Amino acid sequence: MAKITTVCGDIAPDQLGFTTMHDHTFIDLSVSGAYMESMFPGIPQEMVRFVPENYGFLKSGTYLMCKELQVVDDLEGMTKEYGYFAALGGKSVCDAAPSTARGDVRKMKALSEKTGLNIICATGIYHEAAIAEDMRNRDTEFYYHFCKDEIEKGIDGTDVHPGLLKAALATGSETETAVLEACVRLSAETGMSVHVHTEPTMDGDEILDLLNATTKKYGVDPGRVVVCHMDNRIACGVMVGDYLEDPDVDRTLDLTIQKALLGQGYNIGLDTWGMPVVNPNFFMPDDFERMKALVTLIDLGYAGQITLGNDFSSKLMWRAYGGFGCTRFEEYALPLLEQLGREEAVKKLVYENPARILAY
Repeated sequence: MAKITTVCGDIAPDQLGFTTMHDHTFIDLSVSGAYMESMFPGIPQEMVRFVPENYGFLKSGTYLMCKELQVVDDLEGMTKEYGYFAALGGKSVCDAAPSTARGDVRKMKALSEKTGLNIICATGIYHEAAIAEDMRNRDTEFYYHFCKDEIEKGIDGTDVHPGLLKAALATGSETETAVLEACVRLSAETGMSVHVHTEPTMDGDEILDLLNATTKKYGVDPGRVVVCHMDNRIACGVMVGDYLEDPDVDRTLDLTIQKALLGQGYNIGLDTWGMPVVNPNFFMPDDFERMKALVTLIDLGYAGQITLGNDFSSKLMWRAYGGFGCTRFEEYALPLLEQLGREEAVKKLVYENPARILAY
């Protein structure tokens, strides 16, 4: 019988309920922070302190330079934030952080118990720039056994087991492709779904080619794969410099790679709703653009392959600090879908698709 593995044990798919498929609870991005600090060595620490007068600057993409924003481990604060999600009818949270960015699973379990939410955590490895040196340049066997041990033995000496596999593609390096292959291999063996973090820095066709080659090698149905952050690519085909310098260049909705993935059976995540980052080097979509992408793809018949989330990860996003919290798509996108007459899609997006994908 199919099951879904949460931090508090296995549940039946029909117990999952309303689900956000890509958010975070406790997280440690200190390696990413160190990498960002090395990229911007001239920025004074005074400018990246987590104080209200710096919030605007931190949203420019420098927020991980603030050590207070690199690690989230506040159980009381997180309980309050996810209390808003539960109060609006939320039942389950898919914490997509891989092992190398994941916070304390003991606190995840405590959060689940305090809020009554099902929390599903991941095993896997983040992209190369965001992992420690000793986790880079290993072979597929190393990553395969690393994840398999967490699946079979539990995480960090606890009785908490992961409910999904997580890989990442930012450059397509040997490390990242080895992790992807390890996760797809484990999916073939266990039935667990594979969730793939993507960055706009990597060509979409290259991502598709790698996915196709790997899933074909291990005989994994593309429907067991979620390609994350596909909303971050809907305007990135236009370069900022070209847009600013050429009056004839327009910033338009580009769903080429999304439709290619969906057409071959993959699931995609539109999962950065309310993201506060405004980067001057590439176009991050706003929520109206995300909404247009969602409506367009629903009308093309792809509602059964789309998942939603907020990528809620930084205190910049907390309601306590003026952000949208972990409820942005719930409060913004879903009412708009109903207003636009696409209410039938809501059941698929937040109930049926998560239950299908997470069950194994």
